[in-house]
Amino acid sequence: MFVMNYKNLKDIIMKKLTYLKFFINLFFFASIVSSISLLFNLSKVLFDYKIQRPFQIENIDLLLSGVNLKIVLSFITISSFVLIYGIYLLKKVVLLFMENKIFDDQVILLLNKIGKVLILSTILKEIPILCFKIFSFQEIGIGSKNVNYIGFHFPIITLALFFMVLSEVFKIAKNLKDENELTV
Repeated sequence: MFVMNYKNLKDIIMKKLTYLKFFINLFFFASIVSSISLLFNLSKVLFDYKIQRPFQIENIDLLLSGVNLKIVLSFITISSFVLIYGIYLLKKVVLLFMENKIFDDQVILLLNKIGKVLILSTILKEIPILCFKIFSFQEIGIGSKNVNYIGFHFPIITLALFFMVLSEVFKIAKNLKDENELTV
């Protein structure tokens, strides 16, 4: 029978948290580089620099020009920086876990905030694109490049709700832990 003591379990968890921290840092860095590139494209659009038409975002051809393109690209750029903030919050949660602060009030607040930030980022990114596609009577989901396009990114919304539920679970666990410590 396999028996694992507390120290071995803690070492395994710390090792996995180290890997998680590495991948989150890598994703954070890649997101910053990508957002800077997006900011550069936004500046070209805002200052009417010649750009290729149609403008592509996530393999979706946006046949927008002028103010419409400026609005959509501005919202997408803001969305990318909001997402970076969410990744930063996730980095803070992992660091708190590494400090063995699992049922801390700060962890609970950060998990809930991460969920809200992910939802906000998705809304900021997808609503303008969807509105302009609808109002310009362009067909959504037609063509080889955008067959799988759905207005919202379902996995990100699901992940956001998961973080918010996880926050509530941690809150309940913290309350149970506090009650248990009072009875001992």
